[in-house]
Amino acid sequence: MSIAMLFVVVLATACSGKEETTTKTFVLDKNGIKTTITYTYIEKDDKVLKQNTQNVGVYAQLPKANSKEAAQKLLDPVAKNYQGIKGIKQSIDYQDDKFIEDLEIDYTDIDFEKAKKILGPNFQDPAKVKVSMKKTEEGLIKLGYTEQKNNYKKAVLYYFSAQTTKKFCLCFFYFKKGYEVCNK
Repeated sequence: MSIAMLFVVVLATACSGKEETTTKTFVLDKNGIKTTITYTYIEKDDKVLKQNTQNVGVYAQLPKANSKEAAQKLLDPVAKNYQGIKGIKQSIDYQDDKFIEDLEIDYTDIDFEKAKKILGPNFQDPAKVKVSMKKTEEGLIKLGYTEQKNNYKKAVLYYFSAQTTKKFCLCFFYFKKGYEVCNK
């Protein structure tokens, strides 16, 4: 048992050196497009590190792109602008009845000069100006977004000792509605 406890202490110490991040997700369903934005940030510093946006548009509900072909014609030229910019990943999946656009912005590793051309004049260099989660949240709420609360609770370290089998299990996990037990 002492070896297992030593392993737990070493692993816990190794993990504690990293800055702890958390996420917030916001949703807006408007004009036939459902937008879901998830921010990864350091809570104690109020600093956004990454933004993941997913836009899902149902063709039948879109006024200017009511078919797959019309959506491609409208969106492909815009999508080209995101390509080749360090810190930005963008893709569109055109399905039969809808499109799904995924956009990831990594504020810790972005080519600001290229990114500001596509992200607009209000986009500031994240290497010089912190992207604040609090200010971002306030702005999104004003635009009509709602925060999507998740029911997942983060377990930093879970140590389980099965008395009947004498097995030890170290688990990092997220759980929903109760506890998941790792006993393999």
